[in-house]
This record gives sequence, C-alpha cells and structure tokens, in this order.
Amino acid sequence: MSSIHRLGNQQNRKVAIQKPTIQTLEDERLWQDIERFSRLIPSEPEPNMGRVQEIKDEIQKGTYVTAEVLEETSARLAIRFMKKE
Repeated sequence: MSSIHRLGNQQNRKVAIQKPTIQTLEDERLWQDIERFSRLIPSEPEPNMGRVQEIKDEIQKGTYVTAEVLEETSARLAIRFMKKE
C-alpha cells in the first residue's frame, strides 16, 4: 500500500507518493496510472484563480463594484438630481 505525505505550505503544496510493493501485473498498471495522474495534479490551475486575480486588481485600482459603492453612487446621484439648477 502506498502512503501520501504533504510537504510545504499552502502556496507550494507538494505531494510525495511512495511506491508500493508490486506483486502482480495489475498492481504495476495501477501504479503507472497513479504516477501519470499524480504528475497532472500540480499542473492543473485553480479554476477560479483568474477571476480572483481580476477582483484583486479591481480592488487595488478602486474600481471593484460593491454594495457600498453602489449605495454611495446612488446617494450622490439622488442629491445631484434633487438640487435646483
């Protein structure tokens, strides 16, 4: 039976898989599949990471729309339209 160890912090997660004792051809095929799929794990990007980075960029620029921003903008527009010209 193989054992899995997690190494490093959350940003640099790595998984070390120790090879099990192979006794049959079926065990060998199974291990080959495990190795193949384990190599794919670190290369798959987080599906929402792009959107998270976009939101972070918008927040830094001050252009991210929140409920507070909408309320403040609405209040300013209401005051502007209620003033006599």
